[in-house]
Amino acid sequence: MYPEKYSSESSAPPPYNTDMQLNQQYCQSLPTYDTTSDERMANFKHIVDRYEINHTFATKLRALEGYEIVFICDDSGSMNTPLAGDLSSPFVKAPSRWDELKQTVSIVVDIASVLDPDGVDIYFLNREPLFHVRNSSELVPVFAVRPSGPTPIVSVFQRVLRDKQHELEERKLLILLATDGEPTDNRGHRDIQSLEYVLKHERKPSHRIPVTIIACTGEKK
Repeated sequence: MYPEKYSSESSAPPPYNTDMQLNQQYCQSLPTYDTTSDERMANFKHIVDRYEINHTFATKLRALEGYEIVFICDDSGSMNTPLAGDLSSPFVKAPSRWDELKQTVSIVVDIASVLDPDGVDIYFLNREPLFHVRNSSELVPVFAVRPSGPTPIVSVFQRVLRDKQHELEERKLLILLATDGEPTDNRGHRDIQSLEYVLKHERKPSHRIPVTIIACTGEKK
């Protein structure tokens, strides 16, 4: 997965970089959320050490403090596609784009939980959203259901903008859109123009709604 930041009028938090070394400790218990500033920083260091994030990138992640964070996850049928050349053993099943997306969202949730006690809201293209996710273990049931369906990115993006409109008065909204394909309309036809229109004209004020698009293709750029 490789993120691309959609241009905006002001600087935004860094796009998530999945080139960092990952581990599989998703379900470790996280601290309670009624914490002091010092406790939050200690918890943040714990997460940074757990996922072996370099200190330069960790410093940039601190910019997420004060943001409302929303993840839009592509759960269309093509997310079942295996990742080419990503086998750890010739005798195991290749992970899919869906598996990699779970790994990415899990890390974002664990990082965000120590910077924003409200947790992360996770929207999907073909199923109901999860609100206030604070621990990556909460993702296990929903990601156990395999993806299927079309790619209605525009309608879900518009729902996020409607749902979060009142919160924009108090803090900025960071939207992370993870997808492996092009958006489609209600009839399943390719519809890139509508997404471009929403990003340019319905994302208001644009400087308070930075968007990062994460390509779930497994292809190197």
